[in-house]
Amino acid sequence: MTAVDFTLPNISFAGCPPIVTGPDAYRVLPDVIQAHGARSVLLLGGRRALAAGLPELKAALSGKDISLMIREFSGECTMLQVRAYAREAVSMGAGLILGMGGGKALDTAKAAAHLTGLPVITLPTIPATCAALTALSVLHDPPGSAEGPFLFLDHPPAHVCLHTGILSRSPAMYLRAGIGDSLAKAVESAYKAGAVNDLSYTDRLGLSIAQFGFETLLSHGVSALADMAQGKDSPAFRLAAQLCIVNTGLVSLLVQERLNGALAHALYYALRDMPGFAEVLHGDAVAWGSVVLLALEGNMAEAARLKTFLGEVGSLSSLREIGLAPDDIKSWLPQALAQPDMAQPPTPLTPEMVLRAVLFAEAL
Repeated sequence: MTAVDFTLPNISFAGCPPIVTGPDAYRVLPDVIQAHGARSVLLLGGRRALAAGLPELKAALSGKDISLMIREFSGECTMLQVRAYAREAVSMGAGLILGMGGGKALDTAKAAAHLTGLPVITLPTIPATCAALTALSVLHDPPGSAEGPFLFLDHPPAHVCLHTGILSRSPAMYLRAGIGDSLAKAVESAYKAGAVNDLSYTDRLGLSIAQFGFETLLSHGVSALADMAQGKDSPAFRLAAQLCIVNTGLVSLLVQERLNGALAHALYYALRDMPGFAEVLHGDAVAWGSVVLLALEGNMAEAARLKTFLGEVGSLSSLREIGLAPDDIKSWLPQALAQPDMAQPPTPLTPEMVLRAVLFAEAL
């Protein structure tokens, strides 16, 4: 048993924001908004997100003394967009920002709130991302931009509303992608923790939560997806949605940043623009990358178990499914190892080592 160093300094972490879950989740919004002293609110949301969630939001705010200013978000979360929305929020006199939609819209709303010092409430409309909870915005600025890929925020959102009626009516592929992202969080954080000799209490708690999510999703993911395919806001669906959004977000808040990503995400960021990968959802791609990472570690039994599950839910489990072979991605692997997520791996890696892991994963 590894000895624990009890002389380590105390480490603080961002607390989990209040989370309301259920088909009436938006009912709390008037009280929450007014508790922040806001009377004018800027809502950022994608076109499909607004179509899904805006009627419910307007119904919740009806008759309340709250002015709602709506701006349709599109494209990527870039600092150019973030600054534009931040300026607009200030010029409108907004006292709070609402983010509605998927990861890019939520990250943009969080980043704009960060620049303006305004509170932000997140209203995810798909269960594909933990962005509703995290104190981080992923930026997609053009190559060569002075902006880094991540904007670290002072704190997580002020409030999170998971309207399970809206979430359960979104396309089931988004829950599948959220499951893939959650599974990757467990595999990657455990891999990175192998390089840390001084894991704190919050690291250990986050790793335990990640493993709980991994096992629970492997057990209940298939039934949750079957219910969602029929638009059912069932207990199985709610469990899976909360694991994808809340559980994975909690891990991000708890563990130190260097444990928050590894090879699965590095492969995604390196390969996402190449033919074949361009149409693969982020969560599906990192799920496949998690099989590769387990193979890299030599954990072939767990890699096979995960690959079997991915096949059952229709996620990406092999390069062959998108018309690629391991040799097709060989030249991209140095770029994967140069990604920020691959800083401080437990052992030094080479592109050849990663290619062997890909070959092992494909052969399972």
